[in-house]
Amino acid sequence: MRRPRHASPRFPTERVCCPEGALECSSASYRFLRNDTEAAASLPHSKALRAVWVEAFGLAITGLLFIVLCYSAGSAFGQGMASEDVSPTGDIDLTTIPPDQILSAVAAARRALQQNPRSAEAFLQLATALRSGGDDQGAREAIDQALGLNQNLPGAWLQKGLISINGGTLKAATGYFQKAVDADPQSVLARLELSAMLFRSGDFKGAQEQVEAVLRSDPQNANARGGLGFIQLQQGELQAAVESFRKAIAARPRFPEAKQNLGNALMRMRDWAGARQAFEDALKDEQDAIPAVYGMGTTLRHLDEPALAAKQFAKAREMLQMVQALARAQGADNNGVRLWNSGDLAGAEASFRESITAHPSYAEAHNNLGGVLWQQKRLQDATEEFKLAVRADPKFAKAYNNLGNALMVEGKLQGAIEHFQKAVSLEPGFAMGHFSLGMGLAQEGQKEQAEKEFRDALTLAPNLATAHFELGLLLASGKPTLPDEARSEIEEGIRLNPELRAALPPSILSAMASPPTSTPSPR
Repeated sequence: MRRPRHASPRFPTERVCCPEGALECSSASYRFLRNDTEAAASLPHSKALRAVWVEAFGLAITGLLFIVLCYSAGSAFGQGMASEDVSPTGDIDLTTIPPDQILSAVAAARRALQQNPRSAEAFLQLATALRSGGDDQGAREAIDQALGLNQNLPGAWLQKGLISINGGTLKAATGYFQKAVDADPQSVLARLELSAMLFRSGDFKGAQEQVEAVLRSDPQNANARGGLGFIQLQQGELQAAVESFRKAIAARPRFPEAKQNLGNALMRMRDWAGARQAFEDALKDEQDAIPAVYGMGTTLRHLDEPALAAKQFAKAREMLQMVQALARAQGADNNGVRLWNSGDLAGAEASFRESITAHPSYAEAHNNLGGVLWQQKRLQDATEEFKLAVRADPKFAKAYNNLGNALMVEGKLQGAIEHFQKAVSLEPGFAMGHFSLGMGLAQEGQKEQAEKEFRDALTLAPNLATAHFELGLLLASGKPTLPDEARSEIEEGIRLNPELRAALPPSILSAMASPPTSTPSPR
C-alpha cells in the first residue's frame, strides 16, 4: 500500500498495512513486488466509545459502522501536523521527509556515517529517510544502531514506536513512546503518540495526562485539544468535550474530525441544531466522512425533517457497502498473500480473483494477481493485471515498476522505461524502481544515466545484490580489461547472492579469474 506519512497520533489506531514484500522471479534482472495488507479486523474498543455511537444510530449495520466511526473519531488529533503543532525540539523533522528529498537525505546520512561510523545522530537521520521512503526494515536496523550508541536519543525511540505501529505491535510502541517522553519531556509528538496508545489500551487517565502536559506548554495545539475532547467525550464529560473541540477548531479551522466529534457531543446533549451545524461544517471539509453523514441524518430526524434524514442515511449505507466490499477484498487479498508465500499459486490466484470480485478497483489485488500469473509464466495475463493495478491507482509505484518489467520482457523498451520513470517519480526512495530504470536505460545504451540509477538504488539499499552485479557489468562493458571497480561491484553482488555467478558472461568470468590490477578502494 501507500507509504505511511506520519501525520498525527491515531485515536484509536487505524488499520495498519504490513510492509511490502518482494518476489524475485527467475531472471536476476526482474523483481515483481507484491503488497501484503492486514484484513479489516474488529478492533478492541472501550464500552464508553461503543455507547457514543450505538445510542445515536441503532441500525442493523451498527457493527460495521462502529469500526468506521472509530477510525474517524480516532483521528481526533487531526490528519496533519500544522506548523503550530511542531515541538520546540523539532519533532516534525524526526518523523518524515518529503518524497523528493528522500534520496538526498539517505545519501547525506550515509556520507555522515562514512565520516563517523559511531554517530547515533547520523543513524537516526538514516532511519528517518529510510522510513519516509517506506523501508521500515532498514529504518529499524538503523534505529537499533543509533540506540546502541545512545540510549537517550528521544527521536530514535519515537521512530521505533512509529514503526511498531505500522507493524501492528502496539504494546511495544507504547513502551517506545514512553522512553521518548522520558528522554525528552518536551517532545510534543512523543506525548501525543503515547497518549493515543494509552487511550487505546483503556488508560484514559494516562492518556489525558499526556495531552494536558502538551497543552501546558502549547495551549493552542489543535491535536492535543482534539485529543483531550475525545477523551472527555468517552468519559461522558460532554460540556468539557464541546469546549475542547471548539478550541481545537479555533486553532485549526480545517479540522473535520474535531467537527464530527463536536457534532456527536452536541447530539448526546440533545442540542440538535448545534449538532447539525457541526456536521455541516465537517462535511464542508470532508464530504465523504461517513460519521458526519450519519450524524447529519440523525440530527435531521430529530429536527423533524424525515425526507432529508432518509437521504443522508441512504448515502451513508451506500458508503458503508463500499467499506464492506473493501474489507472483503482486503481479507481475500491477505489470504492470497499467505497462500502465495506457502507456494500454493493456484490457491493464491483464486483468492486474488475473489478479492477483485469483491472490489474490482482494488489495486493491490490486481498487482498481486499479476505477480502470481507471472510466476506461472502467464505473461500476457500478468501484464494486463499490472495495467489494471495502475489504472485503479495511478500513484501505485510498485505496480508501475512491475508493468515496466513486464513490458521490458515483451521487448517494449521505451514503454518500460517510461513506467520505471513514473515509479521513481512517485517514490524517489524506491530502490527497486531505480534499479529497474537502470536496467532499462542500460539496454537502451544510456550508460551514464543507467549508472546513476544503479548507484541511487545502492544508496537506498546497499545490500541489493543485483544492483551491485549489474553496475559491475555496466562498468565493464566496452572495456578491453576488467576495471577494478567493476570487479569489486560484481564480487559484492555475488557475495550477497552467489546464484548470480551463473549469470556472468564468459568473458567477464574469464577476467574475474585473473588478479586485479590494483587494490580496490574500500567501500
